[in-house]
Amino acid sequence: MIINSGANVVLCSRGIDDFALKYFVEAGVIAVRRVKKFDLRRIAKSTGAKVVISLADIEDGSESFDSENLGTCAKVEERKVGDWEYMFFEGMANASSQTIIVRGANEFFLDEIERSLHDSLCVVKRVLESNSLVAGGGAVEVALSIFLDDFARTMSTRE
Repeated sequence: MIINSGANVVLCSRGIDDFALKYFVEAGVIAVRRVKKFDLRRIAKSTGAKVVISLADIEDGSESFDSENLGTCAKVEERKVGDWEYMFFEGMANASSQTIIVRGANEFFLDEIERSLHDSLCVVKRVLESNSLVAGGGAVEVALSIFLDDFARTMSTRE
């Protein structure tokens, strides 16, 4: 029923039986098992899909799967980054978040990168909230110095 609905990627929070995996592989459907529930909800929200707990229909005891439960995503692929393999979802319908993968030589280095990324994202957040920007790196001090120098030249005495 899932394959017939038009699904080409299936995510599951638990295991998927080998017999069911065989059907998915033969149909060209990517089936990913043991996905964290938090990740499932986030992917479902971003793609416009609905998390389906069971195919069973409570009222009449039959099983069904509606294609309205499916979401949309332009590209889904597995990529190897370092020693780990990750699933990448690109071009989702309601994407409101991004994932940043950070790699480094040791934990200290990773902690510093994470801190720097956090600081940078906070700066971007503040700029978007206030719709204004104050240049850093001594720009305020240089502007003040230029202003005071121009003002001092307008005065006739040294005082």
